[in-house]
Amino acid sequence: WAVRLSIAGRVSFEMAIAFGSLVNFGLLLLIPFISDFQAQSDAHFAVRFKHNLRGAVVYACLAALSVGVFYHVVAADQTAFRKLEREQFIEQSLSDADAFAALQQTDPRLAAMDRATAKARALDSLRFQFDPRWHVTASLILLVATSACCALFATLICGFLRS
Repeated sequence: WAVRLSIAGRVSFEMAIAFGSLVNFGLLLLIPFISDFQAQSDAHFAVRFKHNLRGAVVYACLAALSVGVFYHVVAADQTAFRKLEREQFIEQSLSDADAFAALQQTDPRLAAMDRATAKARALDSLRFQFDPRWHVTASLILLVATSACCALFATLICGFLRS
């Protein structure tokens, strides 16, 4: 949180998300390595992997909750402002009939729908993307998958280094 709070408002919304993702990835990589160095060196691969995975998955769950709390409680104003910017962009880009006709020529999905339908779908998609439940769920899925990969990597590398 210290990293997120220190960069909030100083970099773009997307850059802050990317930076937070990199910090989480770095910590998810560090946790299994530390866990493996603390484990018994003569333990079987599966035992060490399970030991390494436990801490990483706990961190992944806490980090996913942290993402939701940070962007929808602590930085709710920034998140709402970014959503409003995206809504205004949709409104502006789909308000002009000529611009929409040009978009229809480049996107075959838009060619089959009228402007009101395209606008409604874009706004529905935006609301879904900024839903706190989606942020937590997507973060949890990605962070747990990343934790499993990092735990496997750490277990393999540490086993190789010990042999």
